[in-house]
Parts: sequence; structure tokens; C-alpha cells
Amino acid sequence: MTTAVRVLVAPLLLYALAALPLRPGGSVTCMPIEPALVLAAMLCVPRRAERGLRVLVVLGYGLLLALTAADWGTGLAFGRSFELARDYRLPVFGWNVFAHVVGYGLAVVALVAAIVVIGLLLYLLFRGLAVWTRTAGPHRLRYAALVAALLIAPLTVSLTRSQTAAPVYERIALHAHQYLARRTERRAFQRSLQTPAVDAGTDLARLAGKNVLFVFVESYGRTVFERALYAETIGPRLRAFEHTIAAAGFRARSGWLTSPTVGGQSWLAHATLLSGLWIDSQPRYEALIASDRISLNRRFRQAGWRTVAVMPAITRAWPESAWFSYDRVYASDDLGYEGEPFNWVTMPDQYTLAALQRAELDPAGTQPVMIEAALISSHAPWVPIPPLMEWSRIGNGAVFNDYARAGDPPVEVWKDADRVRTQYRKAIDYSLATLASFIAERADDNLVLVILGDHQPAPIITGNNASRDVPMHIVSADPAVLEAVEGWGWKHGMTPDANTPVWRMDTFYDRFLSAFDSNADAGQPPSPAGTPAQPK
Repeated sequence: MTTAVRVLVAPLLLYALAALPLRPGGSVTCMPIEPALVLAAMLCVPRRAERGLRVLVVLGYGLLLALTAADWGTGLAFGRSFELARDYRLPVFGWNVFAHVVGYGLAVVALVAAIVVIGLLLYLLFRGLAVWTRTAGPHRLRYAALVAALLIAPLTVSLTRSQTAAPVYERIALHAHQYLARRTERRAFQRSLQTPAVDAGTDLARLAGKNVLFVFVESYGRTVFERALYAETIGPRLRAFEHTIAAAGFRARSGWLTSPTVGGQSWLAHATLLSGLWIDSQPRYEALIASDRISLNRRFRQAGWRTVAVMPAITRAWPESAWFSYDRVYASDDLGYEGEPFNWVTMPDQYTLAALQRAELDPAGTQPVMIEAALISSHAPWVPIPPLMEWSRIGNGAVFNDYARAGDPPVEVWKDADRVRTQYRKAIDYSLATLASFIAERADDNLVLVILGDHQPAPIITGNNASRDVPMHIVSADPAVLEAVEGWGWKHGMTPDANTPVWRMDTFYDRFLSAFDSNADAGQPPSPAGTPAQPK
């Protein structure tokens, strides 16, 4: 390697790493100044301290690379930047999804390759800086002149452009500020949870004797109503849904809720809806489940319902379930599925609903049941997707095996963004078709359904700057149930429109309890009134 090349290694790496955009595809609009300051320090540092300074610089740039990688991954999945205090578990979540999309072996190879590349870059930086610390004589003057030019360049650019790239120190300082702010916010939230909850004594009398099924449909968001690519399929599907359930005597009212999350972390949406608190981060979730806050599930239990969770995505111990106050939890291994998984999806939605019915709705009993269920066929990677079958064929699920093996694997589909979007559309369509068929063919008049999306899908599906809104549908064969929510201003049928009120998901808790309490006036808008401000 020539002397000129060795001299340029450190500056090139310093600028390349410092100028990485905050998100994939982002642009850099000016030169950061820190690389020039680092090079100046290398020329001035005493010989005995130069190695330690090089180590500090490499560690600092290693931290910058880690934060940038975290920002990129969080931006692709959730459309926002990474925040350590709220997102410290996201790497594990992201690894699980990535491994299921591309396969565990390929995922390990990609991870090792990324570690090797980053390690090599940092090693080259460490060695390249040594050239600057050990120079002497006339070379030192030439290096100093180069540093002076590098200091002037970013200052000149910043005077000629209105926008600048976030310098290294600003990016690290931003993450530090966010971390401290989130820690402070978390402590305040924990203190608020220590205040005893006021038990309003809601009796839910207007649902007396009815089985109530809360169904979270994975990644079912407002985008499928507003983006033509999806609306051309989902619009007709929802109209067919209305006609199908109407023939069986059911009607629906539909509105919008704003989810606390996007792209994943469905448990935050579950916790928000069922606690009446805004649970938009893992620390808030952990504080909630350690508190005495009364869940909506427990409200039902206090009013005489049996409470059940049907969670086909739960494949390991779930100690957090104790907070929700379920009488019974059906995790993946408890649902009797003997078919093959659909990649990450442990079982198709039609089997989940069939198993739910067999376990909790078919057995005769005098106690009504409140069920919280998650449908996961519309979870990434969205391949493969089975057809809707006759319910009598479902059995133990082995009938789905041929479909679980069909089509291209996720690693092939995910090479093409258009194919990914097509598969997402098909997955949502399948989930909605399955629910419509279940209501029309399997539900009795005593069942009330609350169907909602948990969150919008990732930006690859929605595009940038999409809202966090998700649809909610209340479906019942009893006109009195829909009359109880008349004051909500929700749309008749399965398709809320642009004028339908949008509420934050945490406000549903009080509205629901108020609407179905024996003291509620029919058609009276439940408190709290108004539409809360949209969260950022």
C-alpha cells in the first residue's frame, strides 16, 4: 500500500461513517466537521497517548455505526428512529422475524458477514489513524494543511445550504437525550400507576348473557382502505363481508382507532386497548403488568364472564398473562394444531377460529365468555396463504399441510417489494374472508364481536408518513348492542370513511365501559368526549 493511500484511509473512513444517512435511501446534505477535528487531534496528541485516543475514536465510531444500524432497522420496520430506552428488546424481535423471512441459516450468515465487515472497517480505521499520529517533519505540515482544508470545507458548505446532515456528536447526543427523557417519562408513568384505580363498578349489563369476542387482526390498518393497491381488493371484500353476515342476521358499526405502535409489537396495542392507558413502549408495558390497573378482561370477569385468551403466536412461557386476568390461556401448543406452520405463522386463521369455537363457544354452559383472540395469518412474511375451506374439513389442521409447503419461500418473495405488497393484500383479504365466513356459518345470535387491527404494517407496505390508524368493527345480531354505540358517530357497515371519528386506542376502554353499563343512556355519547390529539 502506497503512502498516499495509507494517509487517505483514515479521512475517507471517518467521513464515510460520519455521513451515513439516518435512514436507508436518505441523503447527506453537508460534510460533518468531526472527522477533521479527529484528524487534528491525531496530529497533536503526545506519542504516549496516541493509542488510547485511537481506541476512543474507534469506539465512538463503533457506537455511531451501531446506532445507525438500529435507526435503519427501526425505520424499515416501524417508520421511526431507534430509542434505546423504549426499543432495547427490538433487536431480538427483529432477529426472529428476519430469521423466519430468509431462513435461520441464511440469517446467521448475514449476521456474521455484517459483523465481519463492520469489524474490518473499524480495524482499518484504527490502523489508518496510526499514520497520522506517527508522522513527523515536512509530512506533518502537509497533513496539517489538509486538516485545515477539511475544517474549512464543511463550514463553507453549511453557509451555502439551509439543511445539514446531523453531525456525529448531535446524533449521539440525540440518542442520549431521548434515553434520559424516556427514563424520566417512565418513572412518571410508574408513579401514576401507583395511584389506586377508581373502580367504577361497571356491570356491562347491556351485554348480559352474551359471548363477547375481541379479535385482533394482525397488521390490519387504515392503509388498506386508502391506498388503491389494497383498496381495490379490500373494499369489495368488506362489502361482501357486510352482505354475508347480513344474510345471517348480523350488522356492524365501524370506526377508527389510533394504535400506539406500527409495524410490530402487537402486545403494546393489546395492552393499550385493554388497560385504557397509552402503552407505546416496552418499559411502559412492563410497568403496566406490574401494576394494579384493572384490565378490561378483569372488568368482564368481575361482571360474571369467563375470560379467555386465544394466542396462536405464543410459543413459550407468558408470565405477563397474569395481569390480564384470564381464566384460561390457549397458546400455540394448546390449540391442537397438527398441521405444518406457515413460516412464522404457527397456524392459519381459519384453524384458530375453529379451535376457539370448539374449546369455548360450543360447550354448553350458563356462564358467558369474553375471549381475546389474535389472528396472525396477516403477519409478515405473508407467505404462503391458504384458501378458505369448508369448516367441516378443518379437523386437526393437517388439511393445511399442502398449502403450508406451496409457493416460493419468503426469501424469494422478499426480493421484490411489489410481491411483498401483493402477498400482504392477499393475507388481509384471507383474514377478512375467514372472519366473514365464521360469523355467517359458525356464530350464533348470542355472539358479539369486536374486530380491530392491532397496528399498521411496516413502511414497505404503507409508504412513508402513513397514519397509525386502524379500523374497528362491532358486529352483533342484537340491534340493542349496536344502539348502545349509536352516540359514537361510527359508520354503519364494515367500512369507516374519512369523516368517521378517530380516537386514540386508549380511550376505547372508558367509552366501551360507559356504553354498556346499565346506567348508560341509549345513544348518549360516552365520556371522554371529543377526539384526542394524534400522537406523534
